[in-house]
Amino acid sequence: MTQSSTATTTIVHRPFGGTDGYRVVTDRASRVVVHAFPLADLAAVAAAGLLAGGCTYVLAGGGLAYIGESGRPMRRLAEHAADSAKAFATDAFVIGGCDGAAFDKSIGLDFQFRLTKQAVEAGSVAVTKGANPVRPDLPAADRSTHDRIFADALRLLHDAGCGIFAPTGPAGGLDAPLPPSPPDAPTAPPPEAAPADAADSGPMAIGVSAMPVDGESFELRYCNLWARGYRSGARFVVAAGSEIRTNTNGSVDAITRKRREELFRAGVIAAIPGLSDRRRLMVDVAFATESIAAKITCGAHTAPPWTPIAARAVVLSA
Repeated sequence: MTQSSTATTTIVHRPFGGTDGYRVVTDRASRVVVHAFPLADLAAVAAAGLLAGGCTYVLAGGGLAYIGESGRPMRRLAEHAADSAKAFATDAFVIGGCDGAAFDKSIGLDFQFRLTKQAVEAGSVAVTKGANPVRPDLPAADRSTHDRIFADALRLLHDAGCGIFAPTGPAGGLDAPLPPSPPDAPTAPPPEAAPADAADSGPMAIGVSAMPVDGESFELRYCNLWARGYRSGARFVVAAGSEIRTNTNGSVDAITRKRREELFRAGVIAAIPGLSDRRRLMVDVAFATESIAAKITCGAHTAPPWTPIAARAVVLSA
């Protein structure tokens, strides 16, 4: 496996020009190629005809990531782009073989398993999954070959701008210490605290799983914070990967304050490297109403409403 002390050369080709669009990232000493592009440019990338064959891919955005594999990447990515459950994704990174060295199914499955494991252990994003990837049963000779290819893939992903596989360090884990409470967040609500809405007093469920999504997904923006949520039956769920504001306004009601304290004590909120004003929610949390979900997410009694995430349709020409 290539050591960190070994000099390497990465080539970044931009088929469409510019600086922020489609990039094809390679190393002439490696059989790996990484295609990186905004998901909004999927149709243009498909039309260029540069992306085909077996691959593993990463969809990332909004503190979330999804990792899959496919033998027909453009068709699969188009399906994801039209899926409301993947509405968080803003960028795609497709890892495949260079000309004459296409990935076979075993590499795609193996790299899906390895990248999922690496992203979960790094902890910089919440990884959404369908079924848990399973490591394929490979002969020792194939596994050692995959080890070398995978090391190159990680390096090229980093050079392509995909930083979710780098460890966040001690400050980024679930056990990271919380910052001290700000002056406007006393333990007990002040006398002028707003009364709680009766509908908001329902239970909060931390770490719910396999919740069915009723229709569209929603987003919430407040003080640089971004969160995603969805309706499920009679409850509203704030999705893993959403951001939770660190500070609590002094005017919030007692229910909001208590629920936020419970959430921060539950060990399901991680520090975001370089940011102190918000934290990353690592699990889905269900609330009685959209209102209390917004209040707890924002730490504010008057929080903005959840708004539908616009659906994206991608049409691929034949």
